[in-house]
Amino acid sequence: MREIDKQEEIIVKELIKNPRISDNQISKNTGVPVKTVNRKRKKLEKEGLLYYFTYLNNGPHGTGVFTARQLYIVTFKLGITRKQILDMIKKEEPTKIELKHIAESYLGDVDGHSIIAMIIESRLESDIIEIFNAELIPKFKRFFGEDAVVKTEAITLNIPLRTMHNYMFLVNMSHGKIKEEWPDELIFVD
Repeated sequence: MREIDKQEEIIVKELIKNPRISDNQISKNTGVPVKTVNRKRKKLEKEGLLYYFTYLNNGPHGTGVFTARQLYIVTFKLGITRKQILDMIKKEEPTKIELKHIAESYLGDVDGHSIIAMIIESRLESDIIEIFNAELIPKFKRFFGEDAVVKTEAITLNIPLRTMHNYMFLVNMSHGKIKEEWPDELIFVD
């Protein structure tokens, strides 16, 4: 386990509030010397503790490209391991359809079965079903056999509420970053 020191916590909070902030601005906002900010940020990046993302809102309140979103939980038959699923993912490049429509995916387990949970987006809910059955299920069958999937669940998702602990779209976000008046005490870093 790696503990975050006090200066790192202060730096990370500034980055959470605005991922595009410069080291100079972090230094001005926090009083941490700019060289220390630069050194600690680089160290956090090198250790794989800091990631940077760009999120383009393709939903109904963004570009409007996708108006439907569903969470699919795919349960694999007993005997298919997480390692086998990871090997499949590393071995085969994703298709353009997958890149376009799978917003997020996770590997997990339920009752001794390996699962993949994925959020699939599209223009229509009926398109999501087609993408799932025409693109994803054949891939699973190709790698693990015709009986690879024992159960699927689909849950319609309507309004995004929170992501990555701190980003609450309806509460503390404005113009692509956390509102300046949002208190530092309400930013989670641990």
